[in-house]
Amino acid sequence: MKNSKWIGAALASSLLITGGAVSVLATSSHVSAAAVKTATAVEGSMTWSINGTPVALSTINSGGYKLYSLSQVAAELGAGLVHGSSGIQLNDSKGLHSVQIQAGVKSYQVDGETLEFTVAPVVRNSKTYVELTKLVTALGGELAADDHTILSFARPAGSFDTLHWSADGGLIANQSDAESTLLYKFTQTPGNYDLFSSSEGAVDFAVSADQQWGAFSDETGQLKLINLSTGLISSLGKDTSVKTDIVWSSDGKTLYFVQGDKQEKLAQISVETGEVKALLEDKVENKSELRISADGKSAVYIVNITGTAKNDADSTEDSLTVDFSKAGEQLYKLDITTKGAKPVALTTTPDNKLYPEILANGSVSYLSADADGNAANTLKLITADGKSTDVALGAEANWSTGVSTGLVVSGTTTDGSTVIYSIAGSAAPVELYRTAEDVSEVAVSADGSKLGIISDGKVLVIQNGKALQLSGSPEAVN
Repeated sequence: MKNSKWIGAALASSLLITGGAVSVLATSSHVSAAAVKTATAVEGSMTWSINGTPVALSTINSGGYKLYSLSQVAAELGAGLVHGSSGIQLNDSKGLHSVQIQAGVKSYQVDGETLEFTVAPVVRNSKTYVELTKLVTALGGELAADDHTILSFARPAGSFDTLHWSADGGLIANQSDAESTLLYKFTQTPGNYDLFSSSEGAVDFAVSADQQWGAFSDETGQLKLINLSTGLISSLGKDTSVKTDIVWSSDGKTLYFVQGDKQEKLAQISVETGEVKALLEDKVENKSELRISADGKSAVYIVNITGTAKNDADSTEDSLTVDFSKAGEQLYKLDITTKGAKPVALTTTPDNKLYPEILANGSVSYLSADADGNAANTLKLITADGKSTDVALGAEANWSTGVSTGLVVSGTTTDGSTVIYSIAGSAAPVELYRTAEDVSEVAVSADGSKLGIISDGKVLVIQNGKALQLSGSPEAVN
């Protein structure tokens, strides 16, 4: 739904009642005598979907305007309502907004700010009726007039990134355009979300296989664990060396990481004891994209090999040359169960290599991108015997991740659409979702039944091929 339709909602929800209103409070001195006449008002009802449930709201109609029962709308939104000497006070269920309304008076207060109704609230048969759109938005809710839907709480505006699932079915995302760190946790009900964390270091974290814990390294190199249910953060061990590319073991008992200022080592830490153990110290720099097999026996990672400088015996500036013939990104595999094992090169080609994954059958997948941008991206598979094959997709691959059943891959078709596929073992890719919008991130729930995506900065959840928007302006999703 485009924003212009939402602007029209304010007009659609406040149809004028002629004849005025009686004050809900006999003590109010601000209601005119003309407000008593309500005989021409016609009672009725209008059905709206409120938080996904159809509700018939009581209305009055007269002279081309429609007003809604204040007490009924407040109850459906979970707002508290109190009658007082100065009118009616409403508070939303989260305690974020306070609203003051008087029958027969156009002006009303929202969090201390004075606003105006198009039509003053009126009373009929001891019930107060008000404009629906302005009441809903005053209480922090969201309303779409064209499809008659209301949310108790408006979806948060802003642009989001770094998307992660939690074991309780929540989607955690960072508001990237906020002035300070704001991580929100969304349920799969639009408008239902909470501030999860404001810890700067927790913007991105590695998620355990059971999606109950996250792990990240703070600015000092200290490892931190974050409970993905409560948001509580605790320290793990005392080591403060530089740590990147953190990965959980499948049983959640060990964290693996690339270690060192120059990313020259591989190491692990026990989640139970905080003890750090070196896995590889071959002094080869620029390691990244660490992955650990589900059985904990193998590691795969990328090494960014730079050019080799050469000069004469006198080391003169004029003699200096740089050999780039062997530069590029290469995949390596390491047996981490055998002491003293040496890394084995899986690739020698000059293409860029992204998103490596170790699959259940021991093969390794990765996204191959032409270093000069002259060829399309290709999803490749290196089998356990070292053979390399291309995985056929109906789109140009741009992202992939490993799941318990195989891979989830997204790509762009020739018409610019984004398609997300599931690939189980050697089976053909199965399309999970297709959209005309750009998709910058994808996250997969633990059971693989749902996807979380970031599209144009908005958070959406995908299930059975259908999208549900959890953040941003309520626009149509293709």
